[in-house]
Amino acid sequence: MDSVIQTADERMERVTEDGEAVRAYWRRTMALCDYASSMNYARDEGLAEGRAEERRRLLELLNQGLSLEEIKQRL
Repeated sequence: MDSVIQTADERMERVTEDGEAVRAYWRRTMALCDYASSMNYARDEGLAEGRAEERRRLLELLNQGLSLEEIKQRL
């Protein structure tokens, strides 16, 4: 076995023997996943709100009887 691979394998064995280190690793990994998930959710919610607001504005302008050209100028 290549010495670099053997050294890495030995280090991996030492680290995985320490149960608390493994638990800390998984807690950190899960926290990062939770953070990424919440950021994606917030982004998606913000985009959906923006689209809904734009639709409301468009309908309001249409209900005012404006032409499409007038609406384009206002948006």
